[in-house]
Amino acid sequence: MHDFSWVRRVKLQQLRTVMVVARSQSLVTAADELGLSQPAVTKSLRELEKDLGVELFVRTSRGTHPTGVGKILAERARAIFGQLELVAQEIHDIYQGLSGHVVVGSLLAGGANILPRAIARLHSRLPGIRVTIIEGTYDHLVPQLKQGGLEFIAGRLPPHRYREGLQVESFYQEEIAFTVRPSHPVLKKTVPTLADLRNWPWIMPLPDTTLRQMLESVFHEQNLELPMIPCESLSVVTNRRLIIETDYVGVFPVQVVQPDIDTGLLARVDITPAISFGPVGISWLKDNPFSRVAEELIKELRTIGEAWEDSDIPKGYG
Repeated sequence: MHDFSWVRRVKLQQLRTVMVVARSQSLVTAADELGLSQPAVTKSLRELEKDLGVELFVRTSRGTHPTGVGKILAERARAIFGQLELVAQEIHDIYQGLSGHVVVGSLLAGGANILPRAIARLHSRLPGIRVTIIEGTYDHLVPQLKQGGLEFIAGRLPPHRYREGLQVESFYQEEIAFTVRPSHPVLKKTVPTLADLRNWPWIMPLPDTTLRQMLESVFHEQNLELPMIPCESLSVVTNRRLIIETDYVGVFPVQVVQPDIDTGLLARVDITPAISFGPVGISWLKDNPFSRVAEELIKELRTIGEAWEDSDIPKGYG
């Protein structure tokens, strides 16, 4: 049986030292950042290595590099300090009479509508809260989640390859919307098909995104070659402008562009049958408790998601 008694002896300063040395790969740089002497940094690492019975770093003429075990310990240390910072922030906010702070990762489908609505509802109840939104793809957001930089990720639920160590909760099912400018020639078709849309240039999501992979599968299933793709982009602002000013075809989760469709800025090309984008909800670390503010924000997300699933969501933020 493994001896885990070192857990009771380990010092936060030792973990911080591992984290900083792994990041900087320099004892001198780490010592400056930690406000310690280089011998003190070396001693701290050696004591921890002796206690664990493993080598955490390899010292070479090119720097100090973490071993496999050192990388794991440094990653876990970052998560520990991320949680401690959240606790410190909550204590500070309570002392100051504020409602708290939450950092949330946002994917395209989550950030376009459900997350802004939830934030607006939360602010109406708890006006002192502060929400920080970090946008990105799962490749970018999951590492931040595992390091304690995010409390949860809102958007399309991740493919199974990203779900190790995560829990997920679905709020509603999203569809894909094919969009063009309102005067686009393809809209003259009585019943436009994917083959009709293929005749026009497309703005495609990036190749490593779930939406792009789904679209390629749809074309493959219908025995169609991919359309001409002069632009690959995840920027809603850029894509919207290109669609309005050109004959490009763009593709989005429907709630991302529904306000533009409602106001006539963009037109949706109805492809039958509709293509599902998949479940939209939240992802978080297993067995990782939420802060009080995160729980309140998730409560609002659930309320909106339930209304959305029942097709009873209001048009405005309320």
